[in-house]
Amino acid sequence: MKQLTTYMILFSCVFFWASNFIIGAILIHHWEPMAIAIYRLIVIVLFLGCISWRSIIHLSITRRDILLLIVAGILGVAINHYSFYASLQHTTPITAALILACAPIVTSLLNKIIYKEYRNSIFWIGAIISLVGVSLIITKGAFIGISIGKGEILSLITMLSFALFLIIVNDLSARISAAAITFYTNLIGLMVLMPFGTSIVAQKNMQVAFPYWLLLIVSAIIIHGISNLMWNRKMKEIGSTNASLLLNFEPAIAMILSAIILSQLPTSIQIYGSLLILLGIILCIYYKEIKGLVYK
Repeated sequence: MKQLTTYMILFSCVFFWASNFIIGAILIHHWEPMAIAIYRLIVIVLFLGCISWRSIIHLSITRRDILLLIVAGILGVAINHYSFYASLQHTTPITAALILACAPIVTSLLNKIIYKEYRNSIFWIGAIISLVGVSLIITKGAFIGISIGKGEILSLITMLSFALFLIIVNDLSARISAAAITFYTNLIGLMVLMPFGTSIVAQKNMQVAFPYWLLLIVSAIIIHGISNLMWNRKMKEIGSTNASLLLNFEPAIAMILSAIILSQLPTSIQIYGSLLILLGIILCIYYKEIKGLVYK
């Protein structure tokens, strides 16, 4: 029963993360991408500062860790947040969600390059299948005469910055608590974005209705605050491999929410691409187990 509760909590986190694609698509009609990123980061930093101040204050850190936190804040927060909301101006939440779904595979590929981690042939087959699925989506099926839109390029930047962020956080987590990493990377990301958004942030604030302000604030707290903290705590109870399987539901949830809330149905290309991505992810996650079954 306890394990079932853990799975339900983790699935709720994935649900809220998937809803961010829909919420972002709504908020982008009322603010510029830079303004949304800055406002939400202000909320996140204040929230995390209130609930995790002990972990934040009592922190022993080296110069190398400071450098890694700065790089993580720039890549995984400043660039990632801005490109995410900017992409939703030019593409659908479904496309953005499907491209971002490949972040774990790209992270594994980067780990292979940086840390020389072992990967067998089944993993590489899965990676190729997923990348074909992404290519199908971003080119809209036109492999010949490719025409990639601005939204797809921004979504790729979001995915790549997040993949690099995961590698840095994995290194930092051996020495620093998850709460401290989350707080300081968000604070650094906010500090990086502020100089670029001083004029934009001041625009149209009073013209935006209160429900949208409430949606911005509450979603920031739930999606980037509570969900992230709950995931980091509960993931240890069932293992990272089992927990990562739940992340595969994120594009599907984004599709369902997009159809219900935005009345945007997935195209046949998006469906075919998502099936390839899902197959590739399964092969990449369970490449060791699959090889064991094949050569048993």
